[in-house]
Amino acid sequence: MARSMDEAVPGVAKLVDLSEEGEEAVEALKSAGRSEWAATAAASGEGAKALCKSLGSLFLALPDGSSLAEAQNERWMLGYELEYWKSVKPADAETKDRLQRTVWEPLNYFRGQPSQPGEPWWTKPDAIKVWGGAMAVENFAALDDFLPAPAVSALFAATERLKSRMERGKTDSEVSAKGRGDAILWSNPQDVPELGPLIEHLNVLVSCLMEIPHPAITSHMDGVSALSDAQVAIFPGEVAPDSRYIRHVDNEDGLNGRLLTCTFYLNEGWDTARDGGEIRLFEPDQSTVKADLAPVSNRLVTFFSDSTVPHEVRRCSRERRAITIWYLDQEKHLAYHAGSQAEEEDDDDEPQ
Repeated sequence: MARSMDEAVPGVAKLVDLSEEGEEAVEALKSAGRSEWAATAAASGEGAKALCKSLGSLFLALPDGSSLAEAQNERWMLGYELEYWKSVKPADAETKDRLQRTVWEPLNYFRGQPSQPGEPWWTKPDAIKVWGGAMAVENFAALDDFLPAPAVSALFAATERLKSRMERGKTDSEVSAKGRGDAILWSNPQDVPELGPLIEHLNVLVSCLMEIPHPAITSHMDGVSALSDAQVAIFPGEVAPDSRYIRHVDNEDGLNGRLLTCTFYLNEGWDTARDGGEIRLFEPDQSTVKADLAPVSNRLVTFFSDSTVPHEVRRCSRERRAITIWYLDQEKHLAYHAGSQAEEEDDDDEPQ
């Protein structure tokens, strides 16, 4: 029987069963807020069959307009989606007001003030106090106009050149990897010289950050001894409806050596209302949203890599480009990857 089973998460995410066609399927789609699809199903039996073929006989209709197709075959992701939409709470007015007063307004002011030639605006002492204070209190910062415009254009051209070599992004778990839809390539300035200015500016930023005598910063940054290669990532947007990276922590158990995440965006003319794709930062409880930040071109978002900043890339409907570099505790990082490689070799040695 076709039905919309919203009792699991009332008013949030709805399971829609299309195993039966006809009027029941139409009503199930309407109940799930999919009026256009309901009209398609009502127009002809072939329309209903086409929907069932693309979505499966059971799919999850999500509040953001997306869907989890073939839900009966995606048990882990089904559970994730139901829990996510049931538990996630938007940033409250107090948090939005605090960030506006203490971070966004002052940073916008200093960004608009004259700078010496070759001096990034964010290196001014007063600007450092603002974004450094944000790192100490909020565990993240976002800086617009991070690089000179020619360096941004060169990086965009470099990502275009690298696209054909990119491969699907992976996670530590094959199960959770289903929630990651980007293509990536690890690069360095030797192979991609256009990365040079970005790394130079990031090194200046990190040097400034490490000079701030705040316990919340020193506790995170004291172990920094290296930086990773650059992860160039492109989400395909409308080519893949599930173009996102579900909620995660870059160094959840503290073992992989990542201490500071620095992500630089290359998306000109980005409109979140149209394109989606924000990086969503959560409070440590993984349920309360702290901020949604658009991946606009020449914006750097940086945050501590541990469990203080769970985050996700929200679904996007156009191609989304970013470059991420991590500052590391090199000893921990090498030990972690040596252990991972040993585990893989042990698995390979097991009899089949």
